[in-house]
Order: sequence, then structure tokens, then C-alpha cells
Amino acid sequence: MLHPMHLRYKLLLPLMALSLSVVQAQYNTKNEWYVGVAGGASLSNVTLVPKLVDKQFAIGNTAGLSVRYISEPHFGLQAEVNYLDAGWQEDQEGSTQPFSYQRQVKMVDVPLLLHAYTGDHIFRGILNVGPRFSYVLSEEETFVVGATRLLHHGKAIESPFQYGLVGGGGFELHLKRLVVGVEGRYTYYLSNLFADAVSDDFNTSSLQVVTINAFIQIQLH
Repeated sequence: MLHPMHLRYKLLLPLMALSLSVVQAQYNTKNEWYVGVAGGASLSNVTLVPKLVDKQFAIGNTAGLSVRYISEPHFGLQAEVNYLDAGWQEDQEGSTQPFSYQRQVKMVDVPLLLHAYTGDHIFRGILNVGPRFSYVLSEEETFVVGATRLLHHGKAIESPFQYGLVGGGGFELHLKRLVVGVEGRYTYYLSNLFADAVSDDFNTSSLQVVTINAFIQIQLH
């Protein structure tokens, strides 16, 4: 039986290879470069196994920079460096507060994406998919007085480097060299926030993040 870590790499590596193959295409018919900025909102939660309490999505912000290269009709690559708010809230039974516990996680985030589009030179539907690598910059916990303390409360994140798979789509308008658009994405992290050995408290402690962004790009070439 495959170790969970080996299975994660088996899922991650094919997407990286697929993205890199676009760069290595022998007969490119396009050569478009774009740079831009994006910003929006994030919704995030965590999967803890064993499950100790009901959890809610936490709302945060995201913003970043992007570089896109279109190598052939309808396909290209996009790389980004983003700031991302992640985390979760918990709702213990009997609590009268909006939440009984909250953890906010601030991350720097680097998606490496296969970019695909359909449409014409003005309106395009877009799809982005690929691996995502993140690093935890800081974390903050909020405790509600009277709430029951659980195993992970007060426990620092033990694996600041996170990786996962991201996919999403949206649309964009091309106004000469200016591109404006909206995109939604879903990220499932394959790594765990806490140690996951047999002797540790959790088998799984992975984040899931939904983002909705507006973006602007400028075509350089």
C-alpha cells in the first residue's frame, strides 16, 4: 500500500509535468506575455481527522502578482506570487457566540498553472489548473471564554510549507493591451498543518481554500 506522502507526490508531479510540457512545445504559433495584479476574498476551512468539533469557513483576503505566457492558441502558463488569508472557525455545541474558536493563518502563495482559454480576441473564458505551493508567515488564535479546549488549540502549525492542487475558471475582456477579468478557484492542500505520524494527534489536518478574484493584466508582447 502506498504511503500517503507518496500518493500526494503521484498526484502533484503529473500536473507539474503537464505544465512544463507547454513550454517545450516545438511549434509555437503565438508568443504573448502579460503581467498583472489581482485581489479578492478567500473562504477557507480545515479537515481534521479525527474530527473533534464542527467547523465553519473563515473569510479573509487575497492579493498578488501574475505573469502569463501564451505559447500557442488556447494554451499557456501562468505563475503567481500571492498573499493569502486562510484558517477556520469552530462552533461548539451550546455556544452563544458566532464562533467558539478561530485560527487565522497568513501565507505567501505560489501557484504554477496551466492556462487554457476559449473565445476570441475580445472575450475569453479561462481555465487555470496546477500545483500550488504556500508558506505560513504567521498564525493567530482567538479563544472564546468558556469554550472547551481541544487537542489542536494552542498547538502551533508544525509544517509551515504547504502544497496542493488548485483549479478554477472565469472570464476576461481584452481591451487592446488591457485585460480585465474575474475568476474563482478551489484549492485542496495535500500536505498537513500538523505532524501526521501514527503517534501524533491527527492523521489529516489539511486546508481547503476558495478564492474569488478580480484581476487586471497588461499585454507586453
